Amino acid sequence: MAPADLQEMETNVCREIEKFLELTKIPGRVTPEESMHFGLRFNIEVPDARFLIGEHGANLASLEYLVKKIVQKKFPDGPNFSLDVNDYKLRHAEMLRDEVKMIAKKVRMYRKEIILKPMSSYERRIIHMSLAEYPDIITESVGENPDRRVVIKPNPL
Repeated sequence: MAPADLQEMETNVCREIEKFLELTKIPGRVTPEESMHFGLRFNIEVPDARFLIGEHGANLASLEYLVKKIVQKKFPDGPNFSLDVNDYKLRHAEMLRDEVKMIAKKVRMYRKEIILKPMSSYERRIIHMSLAEYPDIITESVGENPDRRVVIKPNPL
């Protein structure tokens, strides 16, 4: 995608989110940014994020889905992007990365696999990416949604 088209897409995504905020009478600001783990990310900054995030991020996931569908109609070849509210997903990803690094240490120490709780594809992706740099650790997703989970196991080198 050409830089001018990317800029137009970013502007369009911001406009769609701002329309939603206006309709719901939620004061807020949208900031696009590039992130190493999230790619193109739009952070929505609001005084009270509970409504936009919802229980376990359910409202945020729905809002992201709707905005992506609207933008895909105008920019079918546009890059993937994610929405965040007050850095909720960013903080959650950091906590998840820290947690799985501790689990990877246990896998190394005891040389036994550890099966994690069921997670969303977004969370599983964070785990796979976080542990990809460990040559002595293998990660694998197993099961069917909604019970799909990550198994962290030692690499049998």
